Amino acid sequence: MSVERAFRASLREELLRSGVSPYPHRLSLGYVPIRDIVSNRRVGEAVSTAGRVASMRRHGGLIFSDLVDDGFKIQLSLDLSVVGNERFEWFIKYVNLGDFINVAGDLFYTHKGELTINVREYCLLVKALRSPPVKWGHKILDTEVRYRKRYLDLMMSPQVRRIFEVRFNTIAEIRRFMWERGFIEVETPILQPVYGGATAKPFITRVHSLGEDWYLRIALELYLKRFLVGGFNKVFEIGKNFRNEDIDVQHNPEFTMMEAYQAYVDYEDIMRLIEELISNVAERVLNTTKVNYPVGGSEVEIDLRPPYRRVRMVEGLREFAGVDVEGLSDDEMKSLLRKHDLLIPGGYDRGRAIVKLFDKLVGEHHLIQPTFVMDFPASSSPLAKPHRTDPKYAERFELYIAGMELVNAFTELNDPVIQETYFRNEEERRKLGDAEAHPYDWDFVEALEYGMPPAGGLGLGIDRLVMILTGQTSIKEAIPFPMLTRSM
Repeated sequence: MSVERAFRASLREELLRSGVSPYPHRLSLGYVPIRDIVSNRRVGEAVSTAGRVASMRRHGGLIFSDLVDDGFKIQLSLDLSVVGNERFEWFIKYVNLGDFINVAGDLFYTHKGELTINVREYCLLVKALRSPPVKWGHKILDTEVRYRKRYLDLMMSPQVRRIFEVRFNTIAEIRRFMWERGFIEVETPILQPVYGGATAKPFITRVHSLGEDWYLRIALELYLKRFLVGGFNKVFEIGKNFRNEDIDVQHNPEFTMMEAYQAYVDYEDIMRLIEELISNVAERVLNTTKVNYPVGGSEVEIDLRPPYRRVRMVEGLREFAGVDVEGLSDDEMKSLLRKHDLLIPGGYDRGRAIVKLFDKLVGEHHLIQPTFVMDFPASSSPLAKPHRTDPKYAERFELYIAGMELVNAFTELNDPVIQETYFRNEEERRKLGDAEAHPYDWDFVEALEYGMPPAGGLGLGIDRLVMILTGQTSIKEAIPFPMLTRSM
């Protein structure tokens, strides 16, 4: 036990012996949020509030203290001549930084123009046994501590708190946007007997009452499409997905997605929906559609207003990397893969090779302003409908912003015969070593045999959207409690 914690624990014991609870059940002096006091109350008005003690400065018979609550701060003035010697000394002895107190007094402005409560009464609400790690308003420098003990990060840094206010307001605005456009928010299972909807390694768990291994979902897609089969025309879900893969600046094994599916539209309609969604959310949350984002050591202004640029994947490779994949033989493609140290699990596949090259040479390097990358090779997109004019490609697109893939979307495949063929091809790739290939979901194919209306769908990475809206280059800054090793 540290000296500081031992000292605070001794104060707790003294309070208990004297009959004062260090953790009373309720406030005794009343409560108005500091937020309301600083925005609505007038000088001379009597107020009562509560919060955490963030600073203390003694000047003879005066104690100035900052009280913070729900992200807002107000100054307290404790005057010996007002509260009396006994209560003045009690405050000095028993109230420490990090404690919660309840105060009542009158508002005034100091000669420096700071709104202040002239405290008449106070009481202790919570005796903190540990002192704050830094001064309030300062960032904790040790990132390991910040991520592992996010509550300290939120407690001490208004800037960090702001990131998560943007995150939660973004989720609320996405919901509002979807509801206003007639989408119904639904629920799908997190534990699934067959995982699917993306290319990823799953987390496996044991369902003991069934005697079976099940999986944490890697995507929302296949169950949401079952709602379309069942007669719902516009559905969405915001929820957690789990992929047993990399942990880096853009990936966390547990992450938040919004997926939506709409009957009787295609991927062109979904592009327009996404443009409207992202620009609308930015305007509502940030009051602007322009954000500054760090790129290559400097900040770039990104404009989220539509329309967004559209480029076919093969054209993007030609424009940004000087590679004309449509004019290359398979041997030349394989040589290009070797040159860039790219491997394709499960063996060479031309479509997957094109996607690998695009990811390596184009995506994160060139696509800073919002860009729809369209028309993926069909073999890389087993849940998307083949392109209506060129079946070598699929009606699939990804939205890139700030070099990050933010959205994946399709004109949804609803032909059960083609879907079964794609699933069987994926199964063959799994046997050849592609651990991320789609498993065969026979129940989903059977659902399609009953008929799914033509539809468009999308998956939006909420964590990455928050990164863009708040100018963060690591996904750990946008996730409240990111995954870390258990040891510290």
